[in-house]
Order: sequence, then C-alpha cells, then structure tokens
Amino acid sequence: MQKLAIIGGGISGLALAYYLQNDYEITVFEKEKWGGKAYTQKVDKYLLEEGVNGFLSNSPATLELCEKIGLNPIKANENSKIRYIYDDKLIEIPLKPLDFLKSDILSFLGKLRVAMEFFVEPVCDREETVEEFATRRLGKEFTKRMMTPMLAGIYASTPKKTSMNAAFPKLKKIECEYGSLFKGMIKLKRGGQPSGELHSFEWGMSQFIEALKEKTKAKFIEKEINEIDELNDFDKVVIATPSFEAAKILKKYEKLSTLLNKIEYNPVAIVGFDYDEIKPVSFGILSVKEKSLGILMDKYIFPNRNAIRVMVGGARYPEIKDMSEEEIIEIAKNDVEKITGAKNPKFTWIKVHKKAIPNYSLGHQKLVKEIFEEAKKAGIYLHGNAYKGVSFNDCIKNSLFLSEELKNLVK
Repeated sequence: MQKLAIIGGGISGLALAYYLQNDYEITVFEKEKWGGKAYTQKVDKYLLEEGVNGFLSNSPATLELCEKIGLNPIKANENSKIRYIYDDKLIEIPLKPLDFLKSDILSFLGKLRVAMEFFVEPVCDREETVEEFATRRLGKEFTKRMMTPMLAGIYASTPKKTSMNAAFPKLKKIECEYGSLFKGMIKLKRGGQPSGELHSFEWGMSQFIEALKEKTKAKFIEKEINEIDELNDFDKVVIATPSFEAAKILKKYEKLSTLLNKIEYNPVAIVGFDYDEIKPVSFGILSVKEKSLGILMDKYIFPNRNAIRVMVGGARYPEIKDMSEEEIIEIAKNDVEKITGAKNPKFTWIKVHKKAIPNYSLGHQKLVKEIFEEAKKAGIYLHGNAYKGVSFNDCIKNSLFLSEELKNLVK
C-alpha cells in the first residue's frame, strides 16, 4: 500500500484522510491543533467557535459523511431565519417577495431598479467584481445594502475586492445560461434564499473533528513540516494548509511558492460576549460600514451556547491585525452597544486570526489554475479553502473529489 502524507489537520485534511483510509497508508501532520479554524473553545459554561459555527444542509457529501462517522447534526431553531442588517438602523431582511416589497430595506427607486434585472443584458465574456456584477444587474443601492454585508459575512471581504466568478460561480452561471438571475430562478424553481437549513453539532464544531479523527485509520502526528524534502519517504504528498503556509513548505519550487503567496487573506477577530439581555432574538446582524462586520447570536439558535460572537476587521478594517486584544474588544463592545443598545458584558473572550479567510480577488480562478499546474509538475497535491470554496461544505465536497482522483492512481 502506498504511503500518503497529508500536511494540515483541518477540515480538508482530515476529511481527505477519512475518504482515503482504505486506499493508502496515511500520516496526517498538524503543527497547531486538529480542526484548524473549525475549533470550539470551552470556557466555563460557554462554547465559542473560533471560526465556522455550522453548515447548510444542501450538500449531500457533508450529510453522508456525518452519517458515516456516527454524528447527527442538529438543526438551528426558527430564530435562525430571522436576520438583520445594520445601516444606521436595524432592518430585518425579508425572506419572501411580498415582504421585500413591504420592507424598508430599499427605497422605492431601489426596488424598482432591482425589478429591472429582468431586462439587463448578461456579461459572460469577462470577469467582474461582485460590486460590478451586482451594480450592473441590481443597482447601487442593492449592492450597498445587501451585497456589502453578505460579503462581510461569508468572506470577510468587500464587493470591490471580490471576484464574482470565483466567489459566486453558480450565480454567474445562471446569468449566462438564462440571461437573468430572476429568469433563471423562476425556471429552476428557486427563490433568492440559499437552499438548505443551518445545522451544527450539539457540542460545537470540534465534535465533528473529534468524531472524524476517531473514525479514520491514520497516524496523527503533531509536528510542523518546514519543507517538502522532510517527506521524501512518502509516495504522495497533499498539502492541506493555508496557501501562505504551503508557500513556505514549497520554497524550493520558487515559481509555485511565489504564486501561492499571491492569494491574499483577510484578518478577522472573533470576540465573544454575554449580556444579561441583548436583542433582537435572531440569527444575527450584519453591518454595512462598521468595523465590526457582524454580530452572531449563537445563544439564540443552537443549544449549549450562552454567548454571542462579534466579527471584527476583514477587508473592511484590516488594521485589526496590528491592534492589541484590548483595543479590538473595545471596538466590538462599542459596536454592540451602538447596534443593539446592550451594555456591560458579563463575559468576554477573543480569538484573533491575522490571516483568517482567503480573499477570492479578481483573477483568482486563473491564479489557482496556474498554481495547480505548477504543483502537478512538482508532483504535489494542494487542497483546502484557499482554492475552490471557503465553506465547510466546500471543504468536504472538494475532499471527496480529490479522494476520487487519488484512488484512481492506485487502482
């Protein structure tokens, strides 16, 4: 049986090890902690996620993997469907077309501009930023009010800094196949909301990581790999680390290392608070322009959670990577008070990720293609959220795809 080394024990690396455990003799190396940013901190009575807090149930691969490792995901309660944006005032996000028409989320002219989307010509011969795409199809007001907070919540980025083609390829495909987003959604019988319902695990995302490790036949070694030549005894190597870490490990391949370093990362601090009372009861609030990108009301949507979490920084406010924890906490505390009115938290916690989420900038797809071509020349496999999707579901799905490729090599 061939020997496979996987560098990186996050979601992507561990899922890949699980899928290949009967085809290779596997060793997984992790320098810090298993799960990467899918890690649940337990502090007193609080469960606090250092990163992702759940996933949508619209990916068969994720649900099948949970079943195989003996986990039953829990569905978020009805509060998870109540979501707000903050743009100098709290505005509930409407979920149905009629509610959208009645809502003050956009002005009358803004709503009229959205309705004109039916008549906007598609652009399929060039790459666009999310800002260019959304403004062209749906108008400036929609872009500011809806796309700005959405990009902050998913990528910790901004519409101006994000490639539509790389970040939302399915929507771009709908435009080009049907000529309009609305026409496509009507023909596909889909609404504007993402399909699937939010799920997590009873004791946090680390419960998934622990179960996945337990069900995987592999050697798990806590060790930092500094260069690829340390793994010459292995037949195949997969690097499932952030791209900037992969660049260090692959420094002997100068062109590949340089390309990997071109992928930018946005800094994000996660600040946990508990208040005697905080409203609105909801999934959370995404902001349009504050230094805090959003407030996640974890305590109201999943069991065994007693705190809220505030995301600070991102591409909107990258200065946080040079700030002290005390300064960041103060920003988060002030924004919570400004947005919700809640004061004097009785519990405070913080986790700073100076390089949290890869930014899918213009040219990202072309850059990834170049990276994978150079990696192939070196006989290396690259894996993880830096390349083809940042979500929990993307990591599982891409692990399954890569496992099929690697299985075919030993048949």
